[in-house]
Order: sequence, then structure tokens, then C-alpha cells
Amino acid sequence: MNFRELNRKKNIYLRRLKAKAGKCLFDFKNKNRFTPSKLKTFKKVLFLRNDNKIGDMIVSTMAFRELKKQLPNSEICVLAGPASAKVIENNRSVSRIFICRNKFSDILKTGLKLRKEHFDLYIDMDRGNTFLTHLLMFLIKPRFAFGFNKDKFKAYNITCGLDFDANHITAWHAAAFKALRLQKPEARYDLFVPNSLKKEIQKFLSKLPTAKGFIAVNAFASSKHRCLSALQIRQTAQSLPQYNFILIGPNEQAERLKEASACKNVFTAPKGDIFISFAVTAVTDLLITPDTCFVHAAAALGKKQICIYKESDKPNQKIWVPIFSHTEVIQAPDEFSALPAEEIIKAALKALS
Repeated sequence: MNFRELNRKKNIYLRRLKAKAGKCLFDFKNKNRFTPSKLKTFKKVLFLRNDNKIGDMIVSTMAFRELKKQLPNSEICVLAGPASAKVIENNRSVSRIFICRNKFSDILKTGLKLRKEHFDLYIDMDRGNTFLTHLLMFLIKPRFAFGFNKDKFKAYNITCGLDFDANHITAWHAAAFKALRLQKPEARYDLFVPNSLKKEIQKFLSKLPTAKGFIAVNAFASSKHRCLSALQIRQTAQSLPQYNFILIGPNEQAERLKEASACKNVFTAPKGDIFISFAVTAVTDLLITPDTCFVHAAAALGKKQICIYKESDKPNQKIWVPIFSHTEVIQAPDEFSALPAEEIIKAALKALS
């Protein structure tokens, strides 16, 4: 066993130990008894999404919309991380956004602030609790709290069993709604890209060389092993010269990839935050990506896409596979840069036909 594996196991052990300590210290007895009739009395709902994962936030928009539809008299509030909060800034179903980093000082400050809000319902979609989520719950003290597999937790008075790895992420939300005695939510994500931003991108595209269409490419994922290479971009773009390829994602990385690819029909999107990338996705013909964040964004925007998954990680695919029908899925080796460009080209031709 190498040092990296040992360090990973050590960190997992310490997280579990801290979570157990959090349960012992902060798991308070919630005496409120939930019945479906109580739903009519809910004035404020807090949805926990402070992990700062943008893709997860996009998926959760289906819950925000359906909560607002089924509990029209309630404020739907979201506890979000700084980056993921941007995804719902223009979401009409969300009443208020509270931003909180997953740090002790932020949790303490935010928890005390949220306690004054007197939330009727707290929705926790996480797989398990951490020391900080136990502390957060203790500080907020909601009237009712939902969580998965929480039979042994006193603070949660609404729960249901769920095998996370056996269900698509949309099924997680459906299970939560069923436990809350709400109607099954429609499996459709919301992502509101301002029209002004779309027009800005369309103006940018109009200045590029004449082409049959445009293909957006996000080559980057959270791990370097899951990123596409300059060679793959160059070979794909050269095989589809009738299309202009627009590189989206982190500005500096996209610029370096363009220079490395050295292809005349490859361009980088204008600099800006992630909504620039979303706007490019919204107005182009096809998205190519190994990152589930952009997979969910394309699904929300109803765009054709090629999504690339690690062949050896089928359970992860089962959870995060796109819900939009116009999707081509490519199975890649553990090092995505080893994926033959021919596979991407074949999938692109099929998607664009």
C-alpha cells in the first residue's frame, strides 16, 4: 500500500471519528411529530446545499421548483457555497440564498443567524453527517428535519431508507418528496442564463470564421486524470473542420489548451465566470465534456451533448447519467487522455446527424 492510499484511509478514519463526536455532542431530541397536515403550516423551508458543488446544485433545482409549486405559501431558502450560489441567483423558485463555507467559523456564524429564522423544515440530501453538519443542525434547531437513513439520529424527525449507489440522483429527490408526503417531482433541472449574456456570446460567435455550426468543449474535470488533452482536441477539430470549437471552463486553462492544440477552428470563450460557459453551451449545437457539472447544465438547457465517463466506475455513472435524451455516452479508460479521439469524433457525428 503506497503513501497516497494510506493517507486517504487515514483521512476517512478521522472524518468518521469526528462525525461520531459531532453526533455525541450535538444530536438533540426533536420532539415534534410530523404528519402530512403539518405541511400547510410551513412558512420557511431550508434546503442544505453548502457543499459548493455546482453540478449538485443544478440537480437540486428540480426540488426547489417542486417545493415552491407544492408549498406555495412557503419561502424556499437554500444554504449554498459561494460558487454554487451563483447557479441559483436567477432562480425564481428560490426566495433567499444563505452563503456558507464548509468551515467551523462559517458554520458557527451562519447557524446562529439561521436559528433566528425559525425554519419549519430542514432538508438534508447528503449521504452522511459530518461534525460540522451536526453542529449546523444543533444551531438551527428546525421544527422538522429530513435526512436519509437517519433512524439513529434524534434531531431528524423525518427520514427514509435509501441505497444511494443503486439509484439515480433524481430518485434521491423523489424519495425525499415521498417521505415528506409530497407529490413526485418532475425530473427536470432549471438553469436560468440571462438573455443579455446569450446575446453577448452570439455576438462573439458571429465574428468567428464562417462555419456550419459550433461545438462547445469543456476539457476539464475535478481530477487531472479525467481531463481531455490538447491532442484529442486538435484531432477532433481537424476531423470536423466545418465546425468551430469553443473551449469553455477555467479561463487560463482553456487558453493554454487552445495554444497547445494549435488548430485554426479552435477558439476560447470570452473570459468570465461559469455563466459564460453556460451561455456558450446554451447557444451552440453540441457540448463535449468529462465533467458532470456541465453534463447537468446541458441537460437543464436541453442541449445535445457527449459526456465521458470512467469505464471502471459504473456505479458513479448510474447515479449521475444525464436525464436529457439527446446524449452520447463514451466509456473512457482511467486516464481520459488515453481515449482515442476517433471515439469522440464518431460520437460527435452521430449527435450532430
